[in-house]
Amino acid sequence: MRYSTTSIMATVIAATATLGCGTRAEYMVQGTERSIGVDGLIVIEPHQEDVNRLHIELVNLPPPERHGVGKRAFVVWLTPQDGVPIRAGRLAYDPDDRVGFLEAMTPNDAVFVQITAESASDVPEPSDYVVISRHVVLKRPKTAAN
Repeated sequence: MRYSTTSIMATVIAATATLGCGTRAEYMVQGTERSIGVDGLIVIEPHQEDVNRLHIELVNLPPPERHGVGKRAFVVWLTPQDGVPIRAGRLAYDPDDRVGFLEAMTPNDAVFVQITAESASDVPEPSDYVVISRHVVLKRPKTAAN
């Protein structure tokens, strides 16, 4: 079988790009039993030396008020290995397209991500009304320093 130079170069470039950043991790997510039909993607990738960017995008997400009386916001929580949930922020929500989006930073390479329906975006801890949950891990390449 003969390969063209263009296809070989494209493969080499793609492999090099992947090796260069090789730590990006993508996780497909689906809604819990409380939010059947919700789908999404969580991406964790290095941003700076000790900081990671977490990108969350959900589709087919019904409005918060459809999740229960008094629900007004979707809140994203990150729980690191110490087990204490940290509020990452309010999920930006578009009711017309039924999509939600959030980008947050974390110093942790492994976190448990939860998105909950809440009565307000500034609640001090997550409720038990979980829409999405997923453990995500960023695997950093080995370097001479580690």
